[in-house]
Amino acid sequence: MSTEETTTESGTSGGIKAIAMVAWPALAMLMVASVGSIAQLSDSASFGLGAVTVYLLPALLFLLPVGLVSAELATSNRGGIFVWVKDAFGDRTGFQATWFVFMNSVTLYPSLLSFGAAALATAFGRADLATNGAYMGTVVLVVFWLATWIVSRGMKSSTGISNIGLSLGTITPALFLIFFMFAWLIDGKTSQVHYDGLSSLAPPVDGLSSIALVVGTFVAFAGLEVNAVHIAHLKGPPKNYLKSVMLAALTVFVMYLLGSIAISVAVPDKTLELTSGASQAFTVYADGFGIPGLSNVLSGLLVLGALAASIAWIAGPSRSMWLVGKAGYLPRGLQKTNKNDVQMPLLLLQGAVVTVLSFVFVVAPNTSEAFAMLQDVSISLYMLMYVCMFAAAIKLRRSQPDRERPIRIPFLPVIACVGILSAVSAIILGLTPPAGYSSLSPATYGVIIAAGVIVLAIPPQFIHHFRKPSWSTESEPAAIEELADDD
Repeated sequence: MSTEETTTESGTSGGIKAIAMVAWPALAMLMVASVGSIAQLSDSASFGLGAVTVYLLPALLFLLPVGLVSAELATSNRGGIFVWVKDAFGDRTGFQATWFVFMNSVTLYPSLLSFGAAALATAFGRADLATNGAYMGTVVLVVFWLATWIVSRGMKSSTGISNIGLSLGTITPALFLIFFMFAWLIDGKTSQVHYDGLSSLAPPVDGLSSIALVVGTFVAFAGLEVNAVHIAHLKGPPKNYLKSVMLAALTVFVMYLLGSIAISVAVPDKTLELTSGASQAFTVYADGFGIPGLSNVLSGLLVLGALAASIAWIAGPSRSMWLVGKAGYLPRGLQKTNKNDVQMPLLLLQGAVVTVLSFVFVVAPNTSEAFAMLQDVSISLYMLMYVCMFAAAIKLRRSQPDRERPIRIPFLPVIACVGILSAVSAIILGLTPPAGYSSLSPATYGVIIAAGVIVLAIPPQFIHHFRKPSWSTESEPAAIEELADDD
């Protein structure tokens, strides 16, 4: 059965434009693509079979609330996170929520690309470089600016590479990782983890530091809400979106869980590196099966996947910020575009921040600690956006009780509160140094993360304070409509 068909609607100029309609299983795969990444698998792999609980709880308490709440918001308040939060709490908070997403993507690049840098080292037979801070920081910068250059050439170039990278650089390595694990266990080879009853399915808990890496699962599950805008293009009734959410959640959960266990089966916990767990596993499996060269190839594909993910994140959040900025929320200098209609000033701004953040790999005691710190700053910023989103859903139910809601989630206030508590829990875990990967005291680590979050989160408050009417280059309703269509 075809997953896509075309219908038409009247354009604003009186013309007719074609709208691609997508079936709910295809939309589910789009959701998987938006959150699917194996960069965070090393975090959960450190828990062994305890990854079952590590993934199950965030899936139920965070992933599902995000999908359900964003479904109601997207069908009743079109325009994404800016509109949702603005309608509930005003334009200043709406702008702040959009900025959270933008800055989350900026802080995500170094940790995401460090995973690619470690894979590149393995691909060239120099796995030892994955622990070299200078190497990691240099590769992060080179690949990031390469991705920025690709994005600057326009959507056609960036979309093509991103799609190819998703297939070859994420899905293919993940399938190989899972296949290797089953073949390894069926062949009776030595596993680094063992099932000793139901107790082995729970992570060992000895203070917050022992479970701090659970925050990686929130990174892995974040981003589902960006696909809520596709409800307008969904074949069938809006409630088909809920089927997409359930299928996507199940697919992502299974992929992450099996991938995580595949790493823990092959790599001893004491030698596991947060930046290179997948490459370490490929090396063990390929050597064990007598095909060592395959690990280099698969690690090379991971580099392509990291590049593709970076392109998607560089293009998306900065574009949304640019569209919001056109309504008068950013100075005109940051609203300019190049000949390819790409928001270059914002790309250069995020590039400057990424360049500074990349030096964390040079000054941190080890690359795993640098990875953890950057990841914690990133997830804290994103979780603050989710707090805004969940709170907005509760407020809009009360302030707009008569608004038409094609999808009305039962017990939404309760579900949203569960989401808020989960997001706050992730922020608390993000302030805690992961046991075995940090040499800093809990207080010092927490202060560094908190300071990073505050410095990156505060600019929109100053920008909004000094906002001028002359900054507006497009009416706010028009910008919101373009924002919805662009997403």
